[in-house]
Amino acid sequence: MKVYFCAAVFALLSGCSQAPSKAARILDLSADKSAADQLWALKRVTKPSYPKVAQMTKKAGCARFIITIDQHGNSKDITFLESFPAGMFISESREALSDWHWQATSKNSQQHTIKRTVQIDYFMKQAINLDEARTFCTI
Repeated sequence: MKVYFCAAVFALLSGCSQAPSKAARILDLSADKSAADQLWALKRVTKPSYPKVAQMTKKAGCARFIITIDQHGNSKDITFLESFPAGMFISESREALSDWHWQATSKNSQQHTIKRTVQIDYFMKQAINLDEARTFCTI
């Protein structure tokens, strides 16, 4: 009798572990900015500092990331994609993004977790690479 009871409990627990959790359902909207904007709006933005090296060399540019917005509106899993100039603006952008907070829109009453692409721009009037930066950093 105990064997049947244990087997039944084991089968029940195994079935529960196979059920998809809310956290496991992530909508990948990294290629669709408009769709991502329809579900989550920025609530709090932390502006990154302009890197000293970029200031001294008078460089403008941007950094792109894919982030996950969890069901609470937090920015998680910040993955670097690319930057212009290469290798610049990454750490400042990542640090700022970790503090960004999002608000679910009326179209997102279930607060779906999503992946989206985010770009942070760095521009100064005196930049020596302004035209190249504008060309690269257009999404």
